[in-house]
Amino acid sequence: LKMSMNQQKKLHFQKTNHHASIRILFLMTLLICNGYQIYLDNTYQIFFILFQGLLLVSLFAPLHECSHSTAFKSKFLNQAVMFFCGMVHLMPSIWFKEFHMEHHRHTQNPIMDPELGNERPKSIGSYLFLISGIRIWIDLIQNFFRLFSGNVNQSYIKKCNIQKVILEVRFLFGIYLLLFILSFISNNTFLLYGWIIPMILGQPFLRLFLLAEHGFCDRTTDMTKNSRTTKTNFLVRFFVWNMNYHAEHHSRPAIPFHKLQTFHKEIGNKIKFQESGYFNFHKKYLMQLITQKDLHWA
Repeated sequence: LKMSMNQQKKLHFQKTNHHASIRILFLMTLLICNGYQIYLDNTYQIFFILFQGLLLVSLFAPLHECSHSTAFKSKFLNQAVMFFCGMVHLMPSIWFKEFHMEHHRHTQNPIMDPELGNERPKSIGSYLFLISGIRIWIDLIQNFFRLFSGNVNQSYIKKCNIQKVILEVRFLFGIYLLLFILSFISNNTFLLYGWIIPMILGQPFLRLFLLAEHGFCDRTTDMTKNSRTTKTNFLVRFFVWNMNYHAEHHSRPAIPFHKLQTFHKEIGNKIKFQESGYFNFHKKYLMQLITQKDLHWA
């Protein structure tokens, strides 16, 4: 018997534990194995460090999915993975969730969308500065210590979560401090070569990916016009947890990542901004910055 439309729609929103568990376990296995190669300090260490960077920045995808409570069916797993990934990225999980929900409520609104606090690049210089990751690190460090000091004045943070945000940041500070002390006492450089340097090297790749989500899309409340879907290969889709289907995600944020490809088949023809690959997106973006002429993005 054919399923009704309502049954099909319900399937789109069905959460599981196994889809995200497979991805996160695979990713953690790669991180541990690759981290061990860095620890061995062999001839090809620089390649392992760069690969570690790519693996670490890909943890932004589960951080994002767990902030929607859609990665896992289990509430505990969503919170635990979100906490860990937030710790790796210097993005305290409770703060990030509040920040990200505000982005969804006011996507592309120049006043209300917190992601637009820093304007997207409008010159080659600002593009390179953004991609370098320098700006995001300055923002994240300032944000961390502002929250640590108890200065939680962002309007998007619910009053009931203010103390939780401060407590989590201070708890994270304790973890960071403990890791640095242990690293110093044992004269072990793994923290530097296995986490800090790889994160710095990997950040530009994350910035390149994230810029495509809304860059040069319409400033409108219509989610099929203010976000972009970028077609890419299986490997990229796997490590970004299908977040290349960003217009679909913004249209229905409650749909788990593993259902977005199916959902794309349903609404793909309604999405205004679709790009065939990240290389093509950035080629167009740079051309627009160089020529200062509006290109036909849609």
